[in-house]
Amino acid sequence: MPAQTAPGSTVPPGSATRGSASLTGALILLATVQLMVVLDMTIVNVALPSIDRALRFNLGNISWIVNGYALPFGALLLFGGRSGDLLGRRSVFVVSVVAFAAASAFAGLSGSPGMLIAARVAQGAAAAFAQATALSLIVSTFPAGPARNRAVGVFAAMEGLGAGLGLLLGGVIVQSISWRWVFLVNVPVAATVALLALRRIPASARERGHIDVVGAITATASLGALIFGLSRAAEHGWGNGLTAGPIAAGLLGLATFVTIERRSAHPLTPLWVFADRNRAGAYLIQALLGAALFGFFFLSTLFLQDVFGYKPLKAGAAFVPATVIMMVAAGLVPRVIGRIGVRPLIASGTAIAAIGMWLLGQLQPHSAYLTGVLIPMTVLTIGLGMVFVPATLSAVSGVDEEHSGLVSGVSTTAIQIGGAIGVAILATVAATTTRHATPGTPLREALTNGYTHAFHIGALVIALAVPIALLLLRKR
Repeated sequence: MPAQTAPGSTVPPGSATRGSASLTGALILLATVQLMVVLDMTIVNVALPSIDRALRFNLGNISWIVNGYALPFGALLLFGGRSGDLLGRRSVFVVSVVAFAAASAFAGLSGSPGMLIAARVAQGAAAAFAQATALSLIVSTFPAGPARNRAVGVFAAMEGLGAGLGLLLGGVIVQSISWRWVFLVNVPVAATVALLALRRIPASARERGHIDVVGAITATASLGALIFGLSRAAEHGWGNGLTAGPIAAGLLGLATFVTIERRSAHPLTPLWVFADRNRAGAYLIQALLGAALFGFFFLSTLFLQDVFGYKPLKAGAAFVPATVIMMVAAGLVPRVIGRIGVRPLIASGTAIAAIGMWLLGQLQPHSAYLTGVLIPMTVLTIGLGMVFVPATLSAVSGVDEEHSGLVSGVSTTAIQIGGAIGVAILATVAATTTRHATPGTPLREALTNGYTHAFHIGALVIALAVPIALLLLRKR
């Protein structure tokens, strides 16, 4: 008997008859786009000083090189996933990848701050559609079981690889070529993926229905306002009007969105998606994972440069071992997930990650990289690598193929919103602790106290996933 999902729907048998070579080719393309999209969120950080010197940004505008990408990216994931269900996942995927290539070209050729920010907004919007439809294509292309487990493992590994590799690759490109190639490198890669996708990725059936325009506008505007407010919290404080106001507006908008979806004949996000205890728990865990991962990279990068005095390229290289470890852990998990189950893996993985984050909180200004950074970072990334695959599988489980874009959009949105909240909270904790250091405290010590306090809070955040996994998730 097939597994039941929404009323009247069943999980289809999948595409078990497709050749392994065809599936491998499709997975390589989808993983490449996932890597490119995530990498583009971090690679630009290293290039900011060079961009500032070349285009003469105002002090208040330079942050929009980063926020201009992150804001539409997080705001449009829900809409991106649902549009793939209704308009055809492969079609939306190809168009969004082409748009990403075009926006990257404009970013690399920008001659003014306004042009670059506009290009980054376009990049973020295209990335949202590309990532949401890429995950839904994995769900609809790979049959449930070992094949899908392995595909999700590769896809999930790209999250950590992109976040870490971006810091290293950005330093290499900026120092060896030009900051412009931080963006231009995407053009040939995205163009190649778009061309090959038409041959390697099978077209999927479209769901009958209409796009909930009111719901889409409400969700996008609300998520955008929430991310905008959170992105300002660390620098301007929670009490600032342009921080608290957008956050309040975003939360109110999301409450309105729920009301709209409850009454809509064709909702953008039907509320039955959250009625399943397993999926709801997985979304909460993914939000905590996003907070831990983004918070870890954000705090660690600053600590290595501000306290240890590392140059950007050296700081990026310091994350290479952690990135490799996370990929290996995520790659091994699909081999055992069928025997162990998702609940034990997620509970133990998040507990291990929390221990690693707590150990980072023991850093001192004169700590050695090996014992103070690498060992705790290894523990943290092993734990995170254990969790990404089973959490993603739980988040997209129990639905038929026609709703794969919907649950994929919610899944990726949970990670991005969690990441934005995590960075905002942990950065605020670090800044506040440093600011209130005892008068006369040396700067490096004050900075260290701020970062380590934030690491401790981050450990508590990721530890919340342990009881959630034990209480809400099914073992299989």
